Amino acid sequence: MVTDCSIRPFEAPDLEDVHSLIGDIYHEYGMTLNLEDEVERHLLDPAAYFRTGGGEFWVVRDMNESLIATAAVWLDPDDQAAAELKSLYVRKVNRRGGFGRLLVTLAMRYSRSRGRRRFVLWSDTRLTAAHALYESMGFQRIGERTIIDSNNSREFGFEIELEPPSTRQGARQVAEEGGHAEG
Repeated sequence: MVTDCSIRPFEAPDLEDVHSLIGDIYHEYGMTLNLEDEVERHLLDPAAYFRTGGGEFWVVRDMNESLIATAAVWLDPDDQAAAELKSLYVRKVNRRGGFGRLLVTLAMRYSRSRGRRRFVLWSDTRLTAAHALYESMGFQRIGERTIIDSNNSREFGFEIELEPPSTRQGARQVAEEGGHAEG
């Protein structure tokens, strides 16, 4: 349940759990997490990769401190209007509990607070439940690409326009946009 968790920015001690969570999810879909693949190198040091450009990487832990989800935002330095959702993963037993939607919303608010107007993501074609989530949130499919990686991945692209932040959303939004939230 979303209310029985904490969402916070990634810290170095989270790294092993992050790799384990993502590796487990890859395994579910017949893939292998290979941190030597160029497309996965951001997971070697997520804090440095995302924060250097003003983005963020979040972890969600339950009341027992078990890692149940991750998400990140990469702010495109070449396109000041664009932000990209990366590394959205939710442990299998916690799916359909609102964590994915919560993290996508957090990432969109964070991006909007940094002046980004367009929010994009790329998702492996095998992750059909995730695609349904994105489409239910108003994302439009924008294309398909092949990735040179250990898993011979194909990905669908999704995009949504971000509306300017509302001044009526209060202190909770300010906390979320700063990268911190309690769920």
